[in-house]
Formats: sequence, C-alpha cells, structure tokens
Amino acid sequence: MTPTTTIADAELDIEIFRKYAGLSLPRHVSYPMPTGWQDMGEKDFPEMMRESQDRFPDRGWSLYLHIPFCEALCKFCACNRVIVPKKYGDNWIEPTTQYMDMLLRDVGRLPAIVAPDRELRQVHWGGGSPTYLTPEMIEQVAATINERLNLAEDAEVSMEMDPRHTTPDLLRLLKRLGFTRLSMGVQDFDAQAQAHVMRVQPFEMVRDVVDAARAAGFESINFDLIYGMPYQTRETIRKTVELTIQLQPDRVAFYHYAQIPHKIATQRGMDHTKMPDSETKLEMFLLGHQLFTQAGYEFVGLDHFAKADEMLAEASEKGTLQRNFQGMTTGGGLDLVGIGVSSISHFLEVGFAQNVKDVEEYQRCASENRWPTVRGKRLTDDDIIRQAVMNQIYCDAQIRPELLEDRFRISFRDYFDRELQVLEELEDDGLVRIEPDGTGAGRIEITFPLGRVLMRNVAAVFDVYLRPDAYRTGDRDYFSTNA
Repeated sequence: MTPTTTIADAELDIEIFRKYAGLSLPRHVSYPMPTGWQDMGEKDFPEMMRESQDRFPDRGWSLYLHIPFCEALCKFCACNRVIVPKKYGDNWIEPTTQYMDMLLRDVGRLPAIVAPDRELRQVHWGGGSPTYLTPEMIEQVAATINERLNLAEDAEVSMEMDPRHTTPDLLRLLKRLGFTRLSMGVQDFDAQAQAHVMRVQPFEMVRDVVDAARAAGFESINFDLIYGMPYQTRETIRKTVELTIQLQPDRVAFYHYAQIPHKIATQRGMDHTKMPDSETKLEMFLLGHQLFTQAGYEFVGLDHFAKADEMLAEASEKGTLQRNFQGMTTGGGLDLVGIGVSSISHFLEVGFAQNVKDVEEYQRCASENRWPTVRGKRLTDDDIIRQAVMNQIYCDAQIRPELLEDRFRISFRDYFDRELQVLEELEDDGLVRIEPDGTGAGRIEITFPLGRVLMRNVAAVFDVYLRPDAYRTGDRDYFSTNA
C-alpha cells in the first residue's frame, strides 16, 4: 500500500506527488518557450503579421500594451518594470511621458501593416502598473486606438490595476473610455506576508476599490492571488481565499509563486527560510480549490477560477480558451500583437516576436520608426502541432486526439508514439487516464487532483525542447537562458 493523504476533501498519493513535485519545468505560457527562441530584427514583426493575415484574412486580433512603470517595488515580481516613485516630486513625469509618446507612435504605425477590415477583438493594458499613468495619458492612448484601429463594438478591453493607486474618479473614467474588465494584483491579504514582499494593501483598501468599480458599472473583475511566498501558511491562505470570496471577483488567477532568484534579482531579498515546502504548497492549492469551487467558481485550466456565467468559464465550456503571457484568456483564434518594451506578439501558426527589454532602447527604436523586435521564433509544423497539444493540456485538462488528427491530418498514435509510451508510465502513477480506443489513441484525461497539480510534468512529455526525461527529472539547463 502506498501512503495517501486527504487534503481539503481530495485524496492523493503523497509518495507519487513527491516523485514529481518541485522540478524545474516551464509553465508553457508559450510553446516553444522563449528559451528556445532566436535573434530577430525589425523586419520580422511586420513580415509575420502580413503572413498571418494573408493566410487567415478573417482572423481577428488582440492588442497588448506594456506599461512598465510602478510606484514601488514588489519583491516577488518577475515582470519588466521601472520603479519611478512619484513621492519625490515631478521627476516621474518626463520619463513616463517620453515612453508613452513612443508607445503611441508604435500604436499609430499599426494601420500600415494591419489590414483595415481586421477586427480588434481584445485590448489588454499590462505592466508594471498601468494605473500609474495620468488620466490624460490613458485618455490619449484610448483615443488613438479608437481612431486608428478597427476596434470591435463588443471588444473586451481590460486593464491591470494596482489597488493602492486606483480612485473612484479613475474607475469612472475607464468605464467611460470603454474598458470592460479590471484585473487587480491582490496577491495576499495577510499583513505579514504583504510587508515582507513590500506589497501592503489591506483588505479594506481592496474592498473599497471593488465597491467603486461595481458602482462605476464594471461587471468583470479579476483578482491575481499568489501562494507559496514567505510567511504564507495554510491558514493565511484560507483567510485570503475566504476574504476574496467575500468580495466576489468574477474570476481569480491563483498562481503558484515562481522562485527564480538567479534571474530575478529582487527575489534574492526574500527570506527563503520562511517559504512553505512543496507539500504545504500542495495543501494551499487544494484548499483554495475546495473553497472556490464550494463558493460556485469553476476550475479552469492550470490555476484559474471563474464564475459559471463569466466569459472565461464560458470559453472553457466552448473550448476557445488560450494560454499566453497574460495567463488564461478568451482570445482563442486571435493573433496577439504586443506593443511596448519587452512585449511579445504571437501570430498563430506563424511565430512569436518579442520587443527589446530596455526602455531607452525601445524608445530609440520607436523614435527612428524601427520595429523594436529583438528575438522570436518562426514556428515549424511540429511546433504548431505540439502547441495545439499544450493548449489542450493547460486549458482543457485533457488531450483529444481526434481533434488533432482532423486538424493536422496525422495519426496521433504514430506521431506521438514515444510520448504515449511515457504517458503509460504517468497513467500507472495516476497523473493521467487514457481511454481505450480500438482505432488509435483515446482521450487522455488529466486527473484531479494529482494530474492537475502536476500538469507541467504531463506537458513536459510533449516539449521537445526539454530533455526526454524532464517530466520526472526536471531540466535546469532549459532555464539558463535569460527568457
């Protein structure tokens, strides 16, 4: 008999969990991940854009704007950000204005390469903290998008928000400008954990922002929560989730903290001796799952929860979810165009293109009317097939071979013969369940809870940029490149 443990109403073989947990494996916000990309230049971005719309003229698109500025540093953050405190006077105005002028210049150049009849279906402002900007800056960007691009009447327009710097006046402005969804970086409600990571925002502050957002007319609000940081315990996570449920966000991203201090310098200031171990983090996740689902939220993909009538849950039901660098989105079937420093564009079935990471270099490229592409990946046929498999795993918690066979004209069993042999090992360990099918490979289900908490291990089986045994050994070499 192998030992089992019951955590938050979920029975799990703890020895099997220990066998696979804690490995260095990607979360596959893209496939291939950026560590497998190559150098690119300014011509690659417009070429891939044109190739995509020539091949798929009826495909809509999504726009991501990266606003890197923040008022203060959060120790856990792995985003590309620039800290410019406003408390030191007006020194923040000039660098912010210079950057936004160049971002606007790039937005204004898009009509030259985007077909005029292509509908812009989604716009997402990320960062950094977009709420760092002045209302006038936000209005100017929104006006440029509305005037220069073919924004759909029912487009989803969302903004990442810092509750510490969000006012009722700003929320009313955003609603008037056509924003439809807000995403708040909540992270945790525990005072000690907040103080350690330098993200102090009491429950009452977040509650007031949510109330003001509802009063302004917003019907879709997302919370980002993180578990696994220093000073977090099972009980503090319980309290954070319970307080979150009180505020009734429409969707929640419940992220596992990614500890990569060799790449993220600010994380070196974290007290690693106070971080929960793998089994405690497992308890945190399962507890969060229990509380959210009991409160009526649907479990979506790797780490998201959504109310049943929310767009994310509806997209999950329809099979139109897509996983990208913003997390789980409803933008399946849309090209993604990234504008701003370090932004990433994804042209479906064509490739990825990433902008330069340095703000001054980005501004220099924009001032010279050069697209700031620095690296990316043109997708091979194999990349496209495996990308579709990854999307099924992370978004649907299953693999449906018949859909892949119809789309790509392959025999799933022949194409993935090696991978299916490995999956038999994972089936023996309880991570997946393979349905019998006399004509080929049957549906492959990611089990709950074991397979869902070890989903990255299952996905690693299909990642040819990893070592073949990475699913059970990890692959630290894969993370040696600065992604």
